[in-house]
Amino acid sequence: MKRLLSSLARPLLASALALLGATASADAQAASVCVYDPAGRTGFMYKMAESWAIQAASWGATVTLKPYTDEATAVNDFTAGSCDGVMASGVRLQRYNAATYTVEAVGGVSTYELLQPVLTTLQTKSNYAPMFDAGAYETVGIWPLGAVYVFVRDRSLNSIGALSGKRVASLDYDKASALAIQRMGGVGVSADLATLGPAFNNGELDVLFLPATAYTPFELWHGIGTKGGVITTPLLQVTYQVLIHDGKFPADFGTKSRAWVAGDFQTAMKAIKAAEAGIPASSWITPTAAAKAELDGFSQKMRLELRDKQKAYDGRVLSLLKKARCNADPSRAECAQTLE
Repeated sequence: MKRLLSSLARPLLASALALLGATASADAQAASVCVYDPAGRTGFMYKMAESWAIQAASWGATVTLKPYTDEATAVNDFTAGSCDGVMASGVRLQRYNAATYTVEAVGGVSTYELLQPVLTTLQTKSNYAPMFDAGAYETVGIWPLGAVYVFVRDRSLNSIGALSGKRVASLDYDKASALAIQRMGGVGVSADLATLGPAFNNGELDVLFLPATAYTPFELWHGIGTKGGVITTPLLQVTYQVLIHDGKFPADFGTKSRAWVAGDFQTAMKAIKAAEAGIPASSWITPTAAAKAELDGFSQKMRLELRDKQKAYDGRVLSLLKKARCNADPSRAECAQTLE
């Protein structure tokens, strides 16, 4: 009799579990996310998006990912409402949320060891939560995409002063790069991600500001050749951010998503470190102490102007970045100042 009851109970239990699963799935909020990755579905950014989408089910959303190899198109489709969310670089999304874009401030964070606690603090501490709310939009995750380095076709261009009069790629949608080129005396050449590599490799540009992850897909070794290189001191940190339309996801989705993304920092770092290791040691250029000091001073002036005059940077995030820098090195001149 026990065996008979057990045999009857198993299919009934399976049916009940299936019903519960179907109900949970039905209750989950369906949403679509445009995902930018220059390598499409095979890229590491898209792979991170897939892992995030799996986790999203436990936060009450059933997410469908739409891959894009063109960042502008992905963001434009998001703006037009074709997607409920988008994954793209912080610099591309700056017009939606200046606070989260400020993580990419010029000279803001020089090392990954400093970047991780900064992103963790921002994404998990409740007092920073309001910064992620951008009215009709909400930023629900920030991954690292790597330090932005100066790629040059001539190794003598190893300081800010040396870049005067040189042709430097300027992204139309990036206030910081346009201002930086102007302040260093460079000649801005309008470009986008699709034209940067060929322009540098063909000699139409003397200088590029890009992360190491661009080295292989853009084949930048052609532009570097035997006379150029990559300056080891980073200009800034670029990030990969998740932005959603307000009301398209569950009410507490952002809090859960940001906490999970903060804990996924090392997933992105694996790809970043592999890309940096892929640049030959002979191509790296170590600047002099004087050149580093010049870059420090230049970066601070840039941050203050972009905060006070351009209104592109958020002062609250700049303060957090300064605190991170001064905790790591209290001897920095800025640590005795109250400018940031």
